[in-house]
Amino acid sequence: MNTIELKIMEGMVRILNEAAEAYYNTGHPVLTDEEYDIRLEDLRQMEEEMEFSFSNSPTHKVGAKVLTELNEVTHASPMLSLDKCHNVKELLKFINNKETVASIKLDGLTCRLTYENGILIRAETRGNGIVGSDITEHVKQFLNIPMNIHKEKTYVLDGEAIILDEDFVEINQNNEYKNSRNLASGSLAVLDTSLVAKRRLRFYGWNVVEGGGNSLKSNLTEARELGFDIVPFWFNGNSSYALDPNNLQDNIDYVFEHAKYNGFPCDGVVFKFDDVEYGKSLGSTSHHFRDGIAYKAKDETHRTKLLDIEFTMGKTGVLTPTAVFEPVEIDGTTIERASVHNVSILTKLDLHVGDTIEVFKANMIIPQVKRNVSAGERMALGIEPDYITYPNYCPVCGGLTKLETENSSTVLVCTNENCKGKLLGKLTHFVSKNAMNVDGLSEQTLEKFIELGWLTCFEDIYELKRYASKMMQLEGFGEKSVKKLLNSIEKSKNTTLDRFIYALSISLIGRSASKTISKHFNGDFDSFCKECCLNQFDFTVLDDFGDAMNDSINDYIERNVVMIGNLAKEMNFEKMQIVSGSNVLAGKVFVITGSLNHFTNRDEAKEKIESAGGKVSGSVSAKTSYLVNNDTASTSGKNKKAKELNIPIISEKELIEMLK
Repeated sequence: MNTIELKIMEGMVRILNEAAEAYYNTGHPVLTDEEYDIRLEDLRQMEEEMEFSFSNSPTHKVGAKVLTELNEVTHASPMLSLDKCHNVKELLKFINNKETVASIKLDGLTCRLTYENGILIRAETRGNGIVGSDITEHVKQFLNIPMNIHKEKTYVLDGEAIILDEDFVEINQNNEYKNSRNLASGSLAVLDTSLVAKRRLRFYGWNVVEGGGNSLKSNLTEARELGFDIVPFWFNGNSSYALDPNNLQDNIDYVFEHAKYNGFPCDGVVFKFDDVEYGKSLGSTSHHFRDGIAYKAKDETHRTKLLDIEFTMGKTGVLTPTAVFEPVEIDGTTIERASVHNVSILTKLDLHVGDTIEVFKANMIIPQVKRNVSAGERMALGIEPDYITYPNYCPVCGGLTKLETENSSTVLVCTNENCKGKLLGKLTHFVSKNAMNVDGLSEQTLEKFIELGWLTCFEDIYELKRYASKMMQLEGFGEKSVKKLLNSIEKSKNTTLDRFIYALSISLIGRSASKTISKHFNGDFDSFCKECCLNQFDFTVLDDFGDAMNDSINDYIERNVVMIGNLAKEMNFEKMQIVSGSNVLAGKVFVITGSLNHFTNRDEAKEKIESAGGKVSGSVSAKTSYLVNNDTASTSGKNKKAKELNIPIISEKELIEMLK
């Protein structure tokens, strides 16, 4: 099938759909019944001859379904993002004189289409890269997706779900929506799939995941011939294409202009290696593939007026300053708040109410204050900065505050041990997924229960069943939801020692340290209690435990020994599984850094090393036996340290060989 035939078919579909819309919704037909029937039959015959049809063809218009829920789907292969850069120098370093395909970075929602023997069987969103949503019924309402293609076996195509600029302008005449990306994303999250057609979503492919060859350019060209709309692309391996690595900035400007002229929502330019196998050989991080890079325009910065500085409470009692400013729209969303992280940064920025500040969204996501314009003006005029005042009293409980040093930064803390703000932070952490994993106790729910007086400490969570009848009278709670919550609380009692320790919010004791403690005591709470609750245990004998961590946990246990004992009575601690295996790595200490290609993550690699008798540390020292880094030539701090200490740097493959 050639491009001309596709365009003819696409035009026939559009005319017939517009005629049907006019007939049923406007009362002013643009075609007579006879003309409509003749054109419909012509289209049907063409589809039969070509063995091809679009999803919005009137010959088999798919009825929109109202779903009961959106099902999750685990991707057959990861749908990761791309690394980003902001200048041509980084791009040239990435391209490195290799044949590269450049394309518009469409600003929509990444989707994947899967065909089996030419039939569309599944569509899914990227989600978190590993798990997405099944949107098969949604894409049947897209304007341009082929329902069947001339391709045997499995064919998988990644692309972007977008709304063209002209369609968005027409849809958004009443300014209901901020931008087309949000509208596209929201349209694929609704249960009534008829909304998808009304919002004129389209799919543009940009990568053949399965069923293609070893050339990205050829794969995209074939996909276009199969009937897909493909993102506009250029190739630097052929002079007939627009991309010229010797004049890259002009090329980038051209791509942006092309996108704007043709109405594509665009937020950058993607560069990917044409050699597919070479790209795959570069591997990936947990966040992005290394076969491509996305050039993004510099972060969009706006000036605004600082209205206030608010302090919010964290689980450890630290009050975090937040800048509140006059609303500005950046990258399609309105922002009016940005965390300033700690008092040290607040002082460095010299922030005062009324100042003119510049704000941006780091990586187009996280609002941040870039600089204080007024402070610069004050400095230029030789005006000494005013003394920055901090609240003397906690905004949550009214208790006294004080400044402390934490990890070389100055922080403001509430000194009241019974502060409800601290309690909310601690309870939120306690019920979180990696701690006690109590499903149904959101921060909002916890806050409500604290205000009602039902929660004053960790132990109260396991007494919430006393308030079951009162709970059912609250807005948003019913018999089923209350029962589900109480079951979740009961289920959380079956836990492990490391989760229990981590859930307590002990300063400096995170997940890794909690696991180290649990392993030392074989996951047995009684052994832990005997050694640590009845006496002061020297935690510095454990790997990666220093004096500060030792003092922190011993001080916590001493102050909370009764609470720990009472809470533990509610728990059923699972015994650690002793993994039988070889001790080929006995006595060896490993440090893992950089991205992994064979193991799912560092936790899996750590588990394999430990099951073989080895140990894993977080930092390189004289005790380290091997540094595991796939980039053995890296100039990172850990690589430099390893070389200074003559510690072997091995790749992931070498580690796997050692494990055999």
